This record gives sequence, C-alpha cells and structure tokens, in this order.
Amino acid sequence: MKKEAERAARRIFSDKRPRNVKKIVYAVAAVSFAAVFVALIVVDFLIFPLDYLWAYAGIPALTPANEGELRVHFIDVGQGDCTVVEFPDGKTMMIDGGDGEEERRFAVLRYCIGLGIERFDYILLTHTDTDHAGGLDDALNFFGADVVYGPWCENEDVNEAYSDFLRASKKAGARMRVSQLYETVVSDSRENFYYAMILSPFSPDSEESYYHAANTGGQGADSQAVNDASAVLYIEYAGRRVLLTGDASTDVEDRLVRDFTETEGAVFEYEAETAWGSELLSPDLKGLEFLKAGHHGSGNSTGAALASLCSPQVLFISCGVGNSYGHPSLSAMKRVLDASPQAQIYRTDEAGNIILTIDRTGGYTVETI
Repeated sequence: MKKEAERAARRIFSDKRPRNVKKIVYAVAAVSFAAVFVALIVVDFLIFPLDYLWAYAGIPALTPANEGELRVHFIDVGQGDCTVVEFPDGKTMMIDGGDGEEERRFAVLRYCIGLGIERFDYILLTHTDTDHAGGLDDALNFFGADVVYGPWCENEDVNEAYSDFLRASKKAGARMRVSQLYETVVSDSRENFYYAMILSPFSPDSEESYYHAANTGGQGADSQAVNDASAVLYIEYAGRRVLLTGDASTDVEDRLVRDFTETEGAVFEYEAETAWGSELLSPDLKGLEFLKAGHHGSGNSTGAALASLCSPQVLFISCGVGNSYGHPSLSAMKRVLDASPQAQIYRTDEAGNIILTIDRTGGYTVETI
C-alpha cells in the first residue's frame, strides 16, 4: 500500500508540475516583454529615436581627416543642398540638410556617421526653403548641436521643414543665433588657425536687409526675397578661401562685390575675441580659390560681377540628376569660365559626393566618392 501511495503521489506531482512551470514561464515572458516594451519607449523618447536605427545600415567607409586638415563635404542630396565642414581642430558644421526625402535624409545620416561625428558643434540653415531645411531636424534629433544659426523669420510655420527644424533645435538644447553679418566661428588656438564668417544678410533691424523683404506681407515677400535672405558664408584656412552663397541671387552678389570693392574689403573686417586676445578678421573675396555656385547653379546666381571678382580655381555645384529646373545653367558656368578659364567644375549630379581637403600648408585636393 505504501508503494502504491508513493506512486500515486508521484503521478499527481508530475501532472501538476508542468502546468505550474508553464504558468511561471508565461508570467516571466509577459513581464520580460512588458519590460522590453517600456524600455524601448523610454529609449525612443528620451535617448535615441528608434526610427533612426536604419541609419546604421550601409554606412560608407570614409577616410578620417588627417591632423591639421580642413575638409568640406558637398553631399549628394539630389535637387537640394547639404554641406558638412570638418574644421582642423575637430569641430564640425552642417550647412543645410537636403530636402528631407527619406532616402536622402538617411544618406546624410549615414555619411555623417561614417565621418565619426558624434555631435555637431554648429548647424547653419541658410534660408527657409524646404530643399535646404528638410533633413536638418533628422540631423538635430540624431546628433544634436551646440549652436544653431538660422534666418530671422516671423512665421515659424512658413513650411513643415522649417517648423520641424525649429522644434528639433529646441529639443536638442542648441543655442540659437540669427544669421547675419559678422557672426563668426573662430578656432580655439592659433595653431591651425581658421575662421568662418557670415557676410550676408545685414542685421534684421536694418531696412536694407533682405530679411525685411522676405518677412513682410507686402511687395517683395516672394521666393527671390527668401532666397536673397540666404546666409552667405566665408571660410578661410591656411591662406585658402571658400565662399558659399546659399540661394542668393545676383542682386545680393552684386551688393557684396560693390561693398567689398568700394571699401577695399574694410566693410567685412571684424575684430573677433579669441582665446589668445583680439584678432582682426579680413575676408578677402578677390581671387579666392573655391566658390560654391549659388542656387544650385541657377542662371540668376553666380553672376558676372562675383565670378570676375572671385575668379575661383574650383567651382562646386549641388544639383539633382535630370532636375526639372535645368540646373546648373550653362550661362552660370560660362561666366565662371570666362573669368577663370582654368577653373575646374564639380557637380553632385555627375560626381556624387565631393570632398575638398585643405592641409595646414594650403595644399588642397578634390575627390569624389
């Protein structure tokens, strides 16, 4: 009887044990799933947007910059604009972010991951057009930025891309600055000294400013006024000079040329405070080496006056393959070649991504990838 009782107890125990274990397993799985789900929500909202995980697929193999090099990357974003600058001291700047189309926004993120960028020091939106503002919210959400330069615009909802840019800038905790004359970025040391300066527009307080035309409801509040409010950025390093004019038209260019010529450059001189004291910055547009064509090579930009003054050795154009605007214009390229017959022309629609590298001696190379 005793043995039968033991066998019966074992049968009862063995019958109940699987059911108890299953209940425990199910409970643990449910709790684990809930914990993972909550963790993903926390990560998505507070740490890293999960939508961007796809950016880690297909990261390009990019060569790191050598010590003392300044590199300017003209990223192929189709009929849009995106430029990334790596300064010699390791600081970085993104200028515009493309049009925000999914394929191109991930291409920009992957490119910047390939460069090893962890956080941007500076982001500059030249003007509010979608083909420049699109994608900057992604860069800000993914990398963040310490300082963000943007146009003065009374209407924060001028378009979705611009609104997203503003929201992402605030979320990133970036220090916001209005793009205007004499806004500067200067190296932290005299070794490998560089600087970047915005040459246009004037202060939004000035009636002459293109901000005024672009942001009033009266005559002049058109697409050209918005383009003419573009930040024009000058970069100088190791005796080499780069000029990027956004979508500014020949009206803006002619004014810059006139102001520079009539004052022999004094109009742009600026006494900047640096880590070692004050430094006189003197942007020189005459005979500079590198020019980025205005407005994707439009015939209404990169005019004869600017081409003649700058006479660049290299012209860069950001435009899309087979775009409906006919960019770049043959007339714009001809004006540059008339002023500088030996100038080389690099176009993103033909070459893809383009990298300008300037070393500490002033030597430079241009490569395409």
